Amino acid sequence: MDLVKAQEILDVIEQLDGDSKESILKALNLAEHVEKTSSDFYEKEVLKTKGTELEAFFAFMVREEDMHLAKIEELKAQLDAGGEITKVGFEKNAAPEIHSIPGGQEELTAILFALWREKKAVDFYEKAGVKTSGNVKTFFEELAEFERGHVALLEEYVESMQNADELIMG
Repeated sequence: MDLVKAQEILDVIEQLDGDSKESILKALNLAEHVEKTSSDFYEKEVLKTKGTELEAFFAFMVREEDMHLAKIEELKAQLDAGGEITKVGFEKNAAPEIHSIPGGQEELTAILFALWREKKAVDFYEKAGVKTSGNVKTFFEELAEFERGHVALLEEYVESMQNADELIMG
């Protein structure tokens, strides 16, 4: 979710009409963008953190975002087909346990940026859930729940990082 898209996301949510297929597709296209750019970010972090425990976390996040992306595409296909929207289920995956997070500026920056991205995704999906109904509403609510789980995990990582206070406060 880059800064260029932030206002567009707000505009789409503002104008989201839960009874309009076109409006819902527009929201799903933005959700697709959110998940794809998040996956791309996490893939880059996997490479940067090779050989550390953070590599497992970022690889987990890639799998999570890719699963969300596949489910968004599944829902879009149902909308395009014009049939009934069925409930799209998500698989629950266990996050890797992280015992030691390096306390460097680069790692902290990546974790904090990921936290920001996930919080923005929660906000987007919660608002989309409010403006939709039925299985589309359930879909957005479940995505918001996943992202809330990611936020909690990232907050836990920030709190457990060595030297986090020193790096943040200078």
